[in-house]
Amino acid sequence: GMLAGGMVDGSIKIYSPAALIAGEGADPLVASIDRHQGAVRGLEFNPSVSNLLASGAGESDVFITDLSNPGSPSVYSPGAKSNAPPSDISCVAWNRKVQHILASTSHSGLSVVWDLKLKKPVINFTNSANRGQRNSVIAWNPEVATQIIVASEDDAFPSMQIWDLRNAFAPVKELTGHSKGILTASWCPQDENLL
Repeated sequence: GMLAGGMVDGSIKIYSPAALIAGEGADPLVASIDRHQGAVRGLEFNPSVSNLLASGAGESDVFITDLSNPGSPSVYSPGAKSNAPPSDISCVAWNRKVQHILASTSHSGLSVVWDLKLKKPVINFTNSANRGQRNSVIAWNPEVATQIIVASEDDAFPSMQIWDLRNAFAPVKELTGHSKGILTASWCPQDENLL
């Protein structure tokens, strides 16, 4: 296995857990990837294709790292950046049903769905009711490939919104209850009714 860490200097460090556990002088660092500008805030391995690592950082940077050869990883962009002003990517998430679909969200409130086969963004969406929303989390429904949740870390608007990407003009449902901004969230892989 491999362990990945996103660093504040924009690098991604790939470690060997076996070397970390052995601790007998073996260097646990397998690779260091220096492609991002600004701190890496979003990082996730593809659950279906374990050698693919998605990452997101400042300046709307989203990259895919192919770790088929961990000592010499290849890095590429999932597609052209949007025309929106650059923002810090706060989270990336692989679709649980379609292995070549990736989502990212940013502190500007813009969420993007990327198609790696087409090598371009296929859907961009924001909450038109709260254009200043500061997104912190994006996560896919484990059972419904077109549903995604976006959470806000804004203390003035602490909510989670469920979006159906077949009609991405407004959220299908809004979940409230937190008194402060939401910093992390996950969808239960065994029960889509639990967040």
